[in-house]
Amino acid sequence: MNAAIMSGVVLVTAAAVAQPALARDQAKETPIALPGDGKTASFKGTIRGYGGADYVFKAPAGRMLRVELETASRSTYFNIVQDGKDEALFVGSLGGSVFDATLPEQGTYRVKVYQMRSAARKGAEARYELRVR
Repeated sequence: MNAAIMSGVVLVTAAAVAQPALARDQAKETPIALPGDGKTASFKGTIRGYGGADYVFKAPAGRMLRVELETASRSTYFNIVQDGKDEALFVGSLGGSVFDATLPEQGTYRVKVYQMRSAARKGAEARYELRVR
């Protein structure tokens, strides 16, 4: 009987520890189409804790891309990654709130809006507007 109780305690503890780790990786994924002819697309949202938002699009090599993040939170940033690549094309916590460059390759890209760990672990909420051109 004690072994059964201990097994239950171990399972509950393992689930409690694993659950925040799983939540960290959860991001709402939104497919988007890049606007053409100098137009800008705007996306508003709210993220909380470790949950983020991914905006996914396909683009050709040589496409000019401008992404701007507006938020009142000093802990909210965005990264740009290409699917299948190990390194980010842009890291917002180092590069700021604006990306303006030419995409190096054809492929699927993600703009990943997230909070720094210091805010995420507190479950902070951040509203933002992402503009893509």
